[in-house]
Formats: sequence, structure tokens, C-alpha cells
Amino acid sequence: MLKTKLIDCFKKNSSICYRQNSAIVLISLIILMVLSTALQADDTLLQERLENYRLTPMPASLTKMRNVHPRILLTKGKVTELKTLMKSSHKAVWEETQRQADRAVKDGPPEYKGNGDGVGRWGFEQLWQRNVGNTMGTLAMAWALTEDRKYLDSASAWARASCGYKSWGGLGWADGVDLAASHQLLGLGLIYDWCYDALENETKTLIRETLVGRTRTMVNTTVTDEIWWHRADSATRIWYQWQNAYMQNHLWVNMCGVTVAALAIFDEVDEAEGWIGISLEKISTTMNALGDDGASHEGVGYWDYGVENLLKFMNISRDLLDVDMFDNDWFRNTSKYRMYLSLPVNSWTSRSNAIDIGDCSRSSWYSDYNLRALAKEYADGHAQWLANRVDDGMENSPRNRWLNMLWYEPSVTAKTPGDLPSLHHFSDMDIVSARSGWSGDESMLVFKCGPYLGHKAVRELPYDAASAQHVHPDAGNLIVFGGGEFLLRDDGYSCKWTDQHNTLLIDGQGQTGEGGIFFDGSELHGRKNQPHIVKVTSSPKLDHIIGDATDAYPEALGLKQFTRHILFVKPDVLIVADDIVVDKPRLLELRFHPEQQKTVQNGESFQFHGRNTLFQIDPLTPSGVNVRAEMMTAEHDSGRLAPLNSVRLSKNGRKWRNATALTWSEKGGSPVNIKVREDGDVWTFETGSSTVTLNWVTGEAGIE
Repeated sequence: MLKTKLIDCFKKNSSICYRQNSAIVLISLIILMVLSTALQADDTLLQERLENYRLTPMPASLTKMRNVHPRILLTKGKVTELKTLMKSSHKAVWEETQRQADRAVKDGPPEYKGNGDGVGRWGFEQLWQRNVGNTMGTLAMAWALTEDRKYLDSASAWARASCGYKSWGGLGWADGVDLAASHQLLGLGLIYDWCYDALENETKTLIRETLVGRTRTMVNTTVTDEIWWHRADSATRIWYQWQNAYMQNHLWVNMCGVTVAALAIFDEVDEAEGWIGISLEKISTTMNALGDDGASHEGVGYWDYGVENLLKFMNISRDLLDVDMFDNDWFRNTSKYRMYLSLPVNSWTSRSNAIDIGDCSRSSWYSDYNLRALAKEYADGHAQWLANRVDDGMENSPRNRWLNMLWYEPSVTAKTPGDLPSLHHFSDMDIVSARSGWSGDESMLVFKCGPYLGHKAVRELPYDAASAQHVHPDAGNLIVFGGGEFLLRDDGYSCKWTDQHNTLLIDGQGQTGEGGIFFDGSELHGRKNQPHIVKVTSSPKLDHIIGDATDAYPEALGLKQFTRHILFVKPDVLIVADDIVVDKPRLLELRFHPEQQKTVQNGESFQFHGRNTLFQIDPLTPSGVNVRAEMMTAEHDSGRLAPLNSVRLSKNGRKWRNATALTWSEKGGSPVNIKVREDGDVWTFETGSSTVTLNWVTGEAGIE
């Protein structure tokens, strides 16, 4: 398609030259021949590479589905089953799907919006088109289950609109190579497959031709490893170099869209077989690189997004490609990630229900049907319980509700998390979540001190390949929630700066990979040593977590040791004890960012009045330390600056052992005052009704 456009353009200009000068036309014809030959060679190379991905032999399950529709996620037998279930066990989830479909019928497809008019922080991506793809799936499902003509007519109208859009995800180099395109490939593929017998021939032809042209664009980008016509722009190449970003949501979403499009037309378009093979190879590499703990480096929101598309691919792969990817420990455990990063449920609102590590808001984006799929596949009652809570009104996804029709299994009994441990260590990502219980009103903390992609991915993938874009430079970072609100906060979806997190700065500088819109993991990936959790112990009264963040920092900063002890005296006392050693006297600074923007200083304590709580930060070892509270600005990726309160403890030196107490009480009450007694390497903390000891050398801690 690109070759045709270039040649047509060149011919047009050459014809003008012909009327002016025969020498120019001769040169023009020569250039045209060279251009045509080069582009033809490029097309040939792409086709040769594509042949390497051809499915050999053709999976038996796919062979049986030649000339059979529907076949992707739905079959005629499944449709018959769902028509019965939608009147009984699936009645509620069907009604949600139907409401979305009826809204789409009423609203109709959106008109094309030009470059820069898109919704979201990146206008040139035209991310508004993602909802076009999502809606097409909803309408196709509504037609398949009801055969109501209004859903078919609306599905056709949305499909024709999508096919007619000038670009899919931006003009020029950005057209058709990322998320906006993949969502529409998936939606069009589902309409083509699920509505096949009822579609008018003209609409069917238009969809098929669009699927072929658009999938070729996406696949060619994948096969050549980068967008070759824009390789001069390194910043854009980093953003769009998702082709080998095996741990990143873009690859998962895009390969899912390609797979659905290819399977919709594989028996009509020969090259579609290679498209399927490419996706299978990419996602298989991802599955092998995932650790066994179920945690995501991208945060809860992107976990939602990525897991949805991986689950769709995994179901398709098992149904049609005879490849079962569900025997995977990461997926077996990943509902725990969503559970343990959930806020106490009595505090949930539609805008605040999750801890926001990574590039993540405080609310989930798609969770309920993902959790239902995990509950169904692994007989996971806790996932079913969490899906029900999500679905009860706090965070219903406005997107692909139709997936609940496929993934809800009512025979899996919902199970409250009350029998789960209050602390969980995600040992591959080295994230620890700890709480005072599961009452729904508990206090909780999340401590992050691990490799930027996880131990396994860093060990087994040869390079970062832009997988880490949504990681933050936050080893040693701590987030605290208590009394129904955030107390110590993260910086959210923002530019990647260590000083916006609750951790250490050295000479004003932060961790390796900081400084841009996206995290750069290339230097970290080559290191054998990584930041890591050293030890985790938990008891009813005290949780003790030790993290070593030393290797997160550039070698030029001379950091020899940064060991952080988190002592959680349940339910409302935290002691953060830091052991820092550098090569020579340097400016060392520890930052703590409270949620509240107004600071009240009370002696040596800093107090913050929330809606429900009084939160207090006490520097316990202030001798020789400069302590101050001041407002700073957090730099968001959209260029917006947001106020960020900061308590800053700084000291010049080579060695620094520091202890800081974080305590809170109900509003109107008084937080516990903590006292410390230093006896060499053993420090004792008086926390009111209990005494906590810490041995800096052995790493042992106890409570009496």
C-alpha cells in the first residue's frame, strides 16, 4: 500500500516534468524504476520473513474451522449455550452488555477526528478509536445472542465508519502501527466472524479488504523490528518500538488484534497464517519471561489492560491453535496482585480503589471480567469475590462488558480474603503488600524494591526493548494508606523522577533510568546485581521488611549501601530505618511525600490533617540532619506540574543511619509518639504499648 502511494505520487510529479523538460522526465523515470525495484525488494523480503512464521503443520483445531463462522471465542454451540445462560445465571452480565450495545445503537459511530484531536494525553495516537474497536465487539456479541436486526445494522455502521477513517492512530508514520489500530482490528475481526452469514456482501468485502491492508501494516512493523520509515526520530522509535517489548502492554494488545483479524480471514487470505504465527511467537516469548509471582511492573491499570488481551489471546490459542498457555504460574498467581494492591474495600470509590505504583491511576480500568476469567480457569474463589466487589458498583468497566458473558463461571464460589495472609511478598518483582487485616477498614502499605522488570525477565531477556516505559525509578519507595485515606503517596502517572518518590537522593540525583517521560531500563538490564528484597517476616503485631536498593543507583554516585528496614507495628505505627554508605562525603537526602498539602509543624514533628486522620512524620534521629517541609512540583507526562508536599531530611556525610516514624490516628485523636534508644548496632523503639528492637548488623527485629 505504501509502495503504491509513493509510485502514484512520483508518477504525478513526473508527468508535470515531462511537459517541461525531456531530460527531467528521463531522470524521473530512472528514479521511478529504482524506487519501484527497491520497494518491490522490500515487499519480497517481508514476504520471505513472513513465511518463517507460517503454521506448520496447520493446527488440527484451526483446520476444522475452515469456512466455519463463528470460530473466534464463540462457536455456534457456545452461542446456543449463552442464549440459555443469559436468561438465568448470566442474566445480570448480559443486561450490562445489552445496555452498552443499546447505547452504541443510539449514539452511532463517532466521526473521524484529525490528528491532535484525540482523547487522552497523546493526541497523535487517536486513542478515541480504541472505543470504536471495543464497541464493535459489544455490538457483534449482541447480534450473535439476539439476532435483533438493530444490532447488526449498528455493527455494520460502526464497521464501515472504522474502515473509512483516514488514519488509525495518527497521520503519516503513526498510522496503523499501535493501539488504535489493534482495537479496531479486533472489533472488525469479531464483526466479520460473528456476523458473517448476515453481513451484506458489500460490507463484508469492505471489512475483509480493510483487515488485510491494516493487518499488513501492523505485521510489517512487527517483522522489521521497528518502524523503518521513521527510524531517524529516536524518541518516537522508543515509544513505538513495542515489537520486542515482551513485558509491555502494547505488544500484548497489538498481537491480540492481529490474531483476531488473521483468524477471521485465514481461510480467504493465505498470508494470514504467517500473521498468526508471528503473534504466537511473540506472546510465547512473553509467557516464558513472566515470573511466577503474578505481579506487574506497570501498575494495576496497565495490569488490567495487558491481562485482558493476554487472556483473550490465550483462550483463542487454546481453542484454535492447540497451544495451551494457561499452565503458567504468573497467571495462576496474578489475581493476588490485584487483590493485594486493592485498597481496603470500605474505602473504595470509583476514583480510588487501588495503590498507584507505576504509571497507574488509583482506580482499575477493566478488572471485573479479567478476575472472572482467572476465577473460572483456576477455580479461584478469591478472584470471584473481588470481581463481585468490583462489579457491585465501584468500578464497572465502561469497556468490554461482553467478556463477562464468556468468562463468568457461577459454579466458582466467591471466597472472602479473610483467610489470606495479611502480608504478601511478590518475590519476582520484589513488591511487598502488608496490611493490618482484612476487615475492610484496615491500614496497609506497599513497599517496592526490586528489578525494574522482575528478576526472571532481567535474567532471561537479552535487552529491555522498551518494556520498561511505565516503570518508575522508585526502588525503596513506600506508600501508606490508613484511616480510609492515603497518608504517604506515590506520584502517579508522571515523568520518571526519583525525587517524586519516598526514597533516597544522592547529591540531588536519583536512580538509574530516571529523567524522561518513559523509564529507560537499558543500563540496568546489563547489570548482574539488582535492587531486591532481603528479608520479609510477619507476625500478628509486627511486619518487618528489608530492602536493598543499592544497585538501583548509578555507579557514579558512589553508593555502597542503601538498606531500608520497614517496621510495621500494626495497625498505626511505621518505623522506616535507613542504613546508607557512600564512597565519600556527599549530600544524602531522604524524602517523604504526604498526601495532604498543608503541613503543620509541632516541635520536631510534622502533622497533616486529612479527612479522617491525623498523620504525623517524626524524624527520630535529627542530630546533624537538616529537616524541612516544603512544596515541590511533580512533573506529569502531559507536561502538567502538580503540587507535591515533601518532608525532606538531608545530611552531608559518608555514613548515615536514620530512623523516621510515621504514625496516625483518627481525626481528633493523637498519634503515638515514638522514642528511640541507640545502643551500638541495636536500636530500641518505644511505641506506646510495645517495644521494637532492630539489630542493624544481623537484620533481626522483634517486638515485646
